[in-house]
Amino acid sequence: MFSKGGRDPKSSQRRPPLAREEKMAPGWLRIIAGEHRSRRIYYNGDHSIRPMKDRTRESVFNLLGGHLQEYFAIDLFGGTGVMAMEAISRGASGAIILEMARSAVSMILENITNLKLADRIQVHNVDTLRWLKHVSTSSADWPKDKWVVFCCPPYRMWMGEGQRLCSGLRELYELSPQGSQFVVESDDQFDVQGALPEFSWDVREYKPARIAICVKPATAS
Repeated sequence: MFSKGGRDPKSSQRRPPLAREEKMAPGWLRIIAGEHRSRRIYYNGDHSIRPMKDRTRESVFNLLGGHLQEYFAIDLFGGTGVMAMEAISRGASGAIILEMARSAVSMILENITNLKLADRIQVHNVDTLRWLKHVSTSSADWPKDKWVVFCCPPYRMWMGEGQRLCSGLRELYELSPQGSQFVVESDDQFDVQGALPEFSWDVREYKPARIAICVKPATAS
C-alpha cells in the first residue's frame, strides 16, 4: 500500500486504472419507480462506493421485468443500498444488504429508516466473500420467494477476487429457487460470460458499466 503522496510506477500493469470507477460528489440518488417513486437516498460521497447511475438502474430493473412481486432481494455489495431499496419499492417481499464498510452501513441504515423500510430490509456489516462461504446456512430462513441477486462489487475486485466471486455466485445459483434472477455489474475488463459459461447471460453495455443478467430456468419435467 502506498501513501497518498507515493506512486507505484508499475501499478497500471497490475490493475485497472482508478479512473475507470467514476468518483461522485456527495448528493442524492432517487428511487425510480414503485411505492417509493421519486424518494431520495443520500450518498455521502465515499469514493470507495460506486452508486449505479439512475438511468442504468432504470434500465436494469426494466430488464428484470419492472416489478418484483414474489421476489426476495439479495444485494451482495450494498454501497448505498439503493438496489435493494428500489427492489422493495417495486414489490419485493423483503431484502438483505451485505456491506463491509461501517460508514456505508450507517448511511444505509439512515436511508432505510427515512424510508420506513427497517422492517423489510436486513443490513449485515460483513465481508461478502466470507459470507458466501456459508450462504447455505444464511439462506435457510429466507422467504420461499424467487430471488433477485445483485452482485455489483468494486470493478477491481473482479480482477483480484474474480474466482471467489464466481464461486459464490455458483453456490447462490444452485440454492436459488427456479425463476430467480441474477444481476452482475463489472466493467469491460471482466467477461462474466467467459467466467460463468454455464449460465445464459444477457449482457448490456452502459459505459463504464457492463451489466449481465441471467434467469434460473425451470427444471425440465
